[in-house]
Amino acid sequence: MQNKTKAATALAISAIGAAGTLPGFSPLANLAVTQTGGFFLNLFNHGFIAATIGGLADWFAVTALFRKPLGIGYRTEILKRNRGRITDAIIDFVGQDLLNTENIMHTVKDENTAKLLIDYFEKNNGREKLKETFREIFSEVFADFDSKKFSKSVTPILENEFKNLDADKIVDAVLKAVTNEKHSRRILTMLLETGQKILKSEHIQDALSKKITELRETYEGDSAGRALVLSSLNLSDEKILSVLNENLENKISETIEILNIRGMVDNDKAAAAKNLLQSFGEFIKNSAGNLDIKSLYAELRRILAEKFNESSYIETWLNVNVKGEIDPEVLEKINRQNAANPQHSRVVKIEKQNPIWQPALDKIIDEKIDEFINSPIWQEKFDKLIKNFIKNLLEEYHGQIPDLIRERLDKLSDDDLTEFVEKKVSDDLQMIRINGSICGAVAGMFLYVVSQIIEKFLIG
Repeated sequence: MQNKTKAATALAISAIGAAGTLPGFSPLANLAVTQTGGFFLNLFNHGFIAATIGGLADWFAVTALFRKPLGIGYRTEILKRNRGRITDAIIDFVGQDLLNTENIMHTVKDENTAKLLIDYFEKNNGREKLKETFREIFSEVFADFDSKKFSKSVTPILENEFKNLDADKIVDAVLKAVTNEKHSRRILTMLLETGQKILKSEHIQDALSKKITELRETYEGDSAGRALVLSSLNLSDEKILSVLNENLENKISETIEILNIRGMVDNDKAAAAKNLLQSFGEFIKNSAGNLDIKSLYAELRRILAEKFNESSYIETWLNVNVKGEIDPEVLEKINRQNAANPQHSRVVKIEKQNPIWQPALDKIIDEKIDEFINSPIWQEKFDKLIKNFIKNLLEEYHGQIPDLIRERLDKLSDDDLTEFVEKKVSDDLQMIRINGSICGAVAGMFLYVVSQIIEKFLIG
């Protein structure tokens, strides 16, 4: 129940109580025939009358702040009549006291702004929100980037650099990197693991099975003895394929294990790994030595010139990987599928690829936040920087605060201002009415008791 309703209820009860306890008219008069009964009836009557008067007086006073109670205009509508003086008082209070620079800084200096920022990062998902903010900023920056214009301007430079490349130096650099022990281990391991996957593929298994069948039939020929020997040894095509797979798998796994050996040179497996890496390096160098690098390079340039549009490729790559747009090849593939089967065309929701700069940006932000959290020096500098910034901002714009408040208040009409203030304080002001009724009732009964005491001891 709102205070306004409570105040109205208290006033109504007071008025009804005052009328209901009048000595000559009260239905309780027949019960209060004794002296004591008459005393209490009059006591309550005086209390209710005083409560009614107090409640009405306070209702008039509260209402007079905002409008004309009972149409009485004398010294009512106080807020409207004194708007100018009230506005000046509000501006003076807010500008010179409440938002005084010294008062604000006195409050701010006790706050650890660095701790507030750390809490924001760790407890309010601030870390992720900061990342999202920077992603949006970078996305907006790259959105205005003209990738087509850039690709056209950079393509001639790349073409010229490609033409002037020294193929022999490139090959030497590649050979040096490939034959490096660390890289050779990784390359060989990758090739062997890829070989394992290829060996297990259905296509290769079918091809091996057919070749085994072909070799077995050739071996047996018209010789029943050979067929009998294979049969007695239980060497069916499936068995031979299983044995072959097992041997190949063991050899590949053993070779991978040897390549991953780290140890002394006199260790057998370590020595085997070293020999294997040396053989691989010699193979690569010999293979490269048999190549006509210049002819190969010239042919590669010709193929690229015929089949590859550098400008279009650079533009697409920038759009997909830097601007985060959908790959046009994916769209084209879906359109082809729908065109080939129009009766069952489907709408596919394509997820955009994250730009290549996003992981690096997220990593930098995480590193800087962690560095800030773990650095008291950084926190102290940040806290001092923020407080100095607030102080300078207040000193620079403090003079504008009164103007901003006045401008805001001047935009409100008298009725709007009255309605605004009444909504904010009316419910609290109703407590004046409630207290007026209560205090009036207490005062009325107290004065009646005093009057009775005086009458008894001084008069009778």
